[in-house]
Amino acid sequence: MSSYFGAVVQIWNPQSDQVIETYTMGIPIDAIRFKNDIAVSDLGLGGVVRASDQSMILPIDNANVFAPSGLATNGETLWVADWGTGIVWQIGFDGDTPMPAVPIASGLMNPEGLAWDNNGSLLVVETGASQLSRIDLTTGAVSIVADGLSLSGPAVGQDGFLPPTYLFDGVAVGQSGDIYVSGGGKNVIYRISEN
Repeated sequence: MSSYFGAVVQIWNPQSDQVIETYTMGIPIDAIRFKNDIAVSDLGLGGVVRASDQSMILPIDNANVFAPSGLATNGETLWVADWGTGIVWQIGFDGDTPMPAVPIASGLMNPEGLAWDNNGSLLVVETGASQLSRIDLTTGAVSIVADGLSLSGPAVGQDGFLPPTYLFDGVAVGQSGDIYVSGGGKNVIYRISEN
């Protein structure tokens, strides 16, 4: 769990109903287990970092990367959505060392949540377009999975206190292949059947 209000990323054990690890961060937006650590998109720490030592994986450079948000992985590769530029970045690794990030899709409207799906593609929540999209990782083609979703909008009127992702609309894929999207606009969870 990541909380920009609490400036922490926590590991919660649902069986014991207890927090078992806590990492103090800056402004964490999303977090995901990756390579025996946790990758965190953190606006306060300046990009995507490792939770264990806050070492940089993908820095905010204010030219190509402005506001990293959603994260996804297949275990070997890390994908990062950038809310500000509409780009999804792919980062390969040489062991534990990140290689230069490569854009795999662009022109997305305020991408937030990312998820690796059962078909080997990437799902992305486009809050600016009120839709869930799929990225073909071979071609970079983007197609709509579901539109007309009531997603949360950007933070406004807070004098820069809140991150642009605000409530952060995420996406996850269940074991059945069904897709779940959080809809902050109406405080709902959407289920999209694999079929």
